[in-house]
Amino acid sequence: MLGHLIQAEEETHLITIYRIDSGGMPTLYTSVSFEEARKMGFEKFGRLLGENLVLDSQRMRDLFSL
Repeated sequence: MLGHLIQAEEETHLITIYRIDSGGMPTLYTSVSFEEARKMGFEKFGRLLGENLVLDSQRMRDLFSL
């Protein structure tokens, strides 16, 4: 896996995280609706987003000894 792409999709009202492979191809990782994110609040949503990215990345897990 090369990295991640986070996209706020206006048509579907989803915030979506994609994994990007070494060939540049995106694969759906997770998504949350705008409404769910709004209900969570900025701090909780930001924490969830960060945890998803860290836990999905071997390099980041190694960095934090997870």
